[in-house]
Amino acid sequence: ERQLLGHIAQSSERAHRMIADLLDFTQARVGHGISIKVAPLDLHAVTQQAVDELRVAFPKATLEHHAVGSGDASLDADRVQQIIGNLVANSVAYGDLQRPITVTSQLGDGGCTVSVHNHGAVIPETLLDGLFEPMTRGTEQGSDVRSVGLGLYIVRELARVHGGDVAVRSTVQDGTLFSVRFVPGEV
Repeated sequence: ERQLLGHIAQSSERAHRMIADLLDFTQARVGHGISIKVAPLDLHAVTQQAVDELRVAFPKATLEHHAVGSGDASLDADRVQQIIGNLVANSVAYGDLQRPITVTSQLGDGGCTVSVHNHGAVIPETLLDGLFEPMTRGTEQGSDVRSVGLGLYIVRELARVHGGDVAVRSTVQDGTLFSVRFVPGEV
């Protein structure tokens, strides 16, 4: 019964993410853009909360959080957690679950960054340029992953509306790293 409830919870969370991504996609494409509510926050605490919730949603994954630097930021906490959720879901879908997924929150003088790192198959160079476009996947082969293909597009749009951007590096030696940089005062 516990396992069945776990599967139901995972399916419900996945459906919720897909619906939220579709609504955000619609807002970004035909509306007035994705809306955010910026407020002062502790980026490390927000990231830790997201990681704790994602551990429940993805019990087969080992999620670690690393906090670097100290200080507060002015961001939309819910949207930061959405960014982390989309990137972790991507890591769970395409990464090696025998190795940890690391979420790092970093604050410094030049702004703040949230990054998600995983090991697994390298994203082919030919796909990197279009990876953040809607309805795109980071693999050339068919996949068992059920997705609308909007997660990384939403991540990019949320980074941009916060005055930042997202970048990805993927190599055999280092794994895959998605980094979202937020620029203070640009929101």
